[in-house]
Amino acid sequence: MRMEQWIIGPQLTGIILLILGLVMSRFPPKQINGYYGYRMPSFMKNQQTWDEANRYSATYMVKAGLVTTIIGIVIAGLLATMQTTDDIRAGLSIGSMTVSGLLPAVFVIVATEKHLTKIFGDR
Repeated sequence: MRMEQWIIGPQLTGIILLILGLVMSRFPPKQINGYYGYRMPSFMKNQQTWDEANRYSATYMVKAGLVTTIIGIVIAGLLATMQTTDDIRAGLSIGSMTVSGLLPAVFVIVATEKHLTKIFGDR
């Protein structure tokens, strides 16, 4: 297995999520804006919901990033041991990257929305 197959995969998505979550934790957006932070319209109505949404989603992104990185390393190891053609291995790698990009994002949004609804009720 080539070195880039250990770097480029779900583990890369996990590392990106981890970095983004840490940056948002360390440098949370101060004011409601449309460029940086958790930007769901229902939680951009006041500063209290905005602050809680960004705090919670940053924490969840760090957790999702760690889990995705570990899963990505396991998948890379499994792909390395598979006796198959490079085309099939590449297809499986692309598929796992697609899933690893979508699922954590969906989980972050769903978990944050549930958390905020529990705290603030139906906005």
